[in-house]
Amino acid sequence: MDIKFIFKLALKNLRFRFLRTLLTLSGIAIGVSAIIFLSAFTFGLEKLVTNSLGGGEAFKYLDVGTGNSQIVKINDETVDKVKGLQNVSAVGKSVSVPAKMSFEEKIADVSFYGTSAAYLNFSETKLAYGKTLTQEGSGEILVSSAVLKIIGGLSENIGKKIKFDLVIPKELADSEKELTVAGQEFEIAGIVSDETAPKIYANSEVLTNLGLKNYSQLKVKLLEKENVALTRKLIENMGLKTQYVGDTVSEIESVFGIFRLILISFGLLALVVAVLGMFNTLTISLMERIREVALLKVFGISKRDLKRIFWVEASMFGTLGGLLGIFLGVMFGAIANSILNFYALRAGGEQVALFYYPIVFVLLIFISSFVVGFLTGLYPARKAVKVDVLEVLRYE
Repeated sequence: MDIKFIFKLALKNLRFRFLRTLLTLSGIAIGVSAIIFLSAFTFGLEKLVTNSLGGGEAFKYLDVGTGNSQIVKINDETVDKVKGLQNVSAVGKSVSVPAKMSFEEKIADVSFYGTSAAYLNFSETKLAYGKTLTQEGSGEILVSSAVLKIIGGLSENIGKKIKFDLVIPKELADSEKELTVAGQEFEIAGIVSDETAPKIYANSEVLTNLGLKNYSQLKVKLLEKENVALTRKLIENMGLKTQYVGDTVSEIESVFGIFRLILISFGLLALVVAVLGMFNTLTISLMERIREVALLKVFGISKRDLKRIFWVEASMFGTLGGLLGIFLGVMFGAIANSILNFYALRAGGEQVALFYYPIVFVLLIFISSFVVGFLTGLYPARKAVKVDVLEVLRYE
């Protein structure tokens, strides 16, 4: 039998029972759209989180520290060793010491960071006003915007001077007791966008000139992120600890993978109900068309062609239901995203894409819908082949 005739016959049967066909397609579409909608939401959230952690060139950097070790130290010798490793492009160093800030009549406890221009650059420190640290060992500092809540003002503070009493812990000074240096005066060169805590940034040479010997953290820039595992191993062989954004991203992907499976299971429940409805529709259709099937067998239709009629009908249910479900899932996602962004912008936030539709995933859902439809038609097709013509003609 011509395949075109089989398709025409299948379409005629679907149109003849239009309401039943529409309800069956709606059930499949609801199940598929639920899977698309919920999955796209988890994909979107995962992409937002991973992009915020690993945006830009974040995968080209390693954070290096001593962990809880009291023996391993990060000093200039260590920095030179790390710089000489294969796949290392540059190294930024940083150390934090407690300090008491005095500005006019205002006094506050702050974190005083001895750092390098490279470290600030690698950390993507956002400068709001002024200029960054350039001249090593100079008396210039950067202050976080949280400091402005204490001293007041904004850009007019550029060029003003602040005094600090610095405390260098004994483990950072390689001495038997901590070092306290009072009355150190610095000039504000720039303001960093950071509301989390009052922080001061100065060139690390300022602290080394006061007795600092060790650093607390390094940020290592890699030449190629593909060789990060080898570089980490070489650094850890020195007794140091490394942190890589890729590890965090992998953990996030694992968590979202489990979360996605849980949400998809809800959509699958709706799809299972729809498949049962489709199976019921095809089975009832066979019973209603029992005389038609018998006549086709009398006219000499082959068993294979008879099966094809039901296979095509079932596949049409899966295909059309899958396409409609994908369309509805994307549409509902766009509507939900617009509503959420409306309230986010209204509250002063930024517009984001909370739904993401990977092409491979969407194609997989569509193919799965087609395959499920085809499999649902196997049983009715087999029953149609077994119809006894004589019994049907006798009683029908």
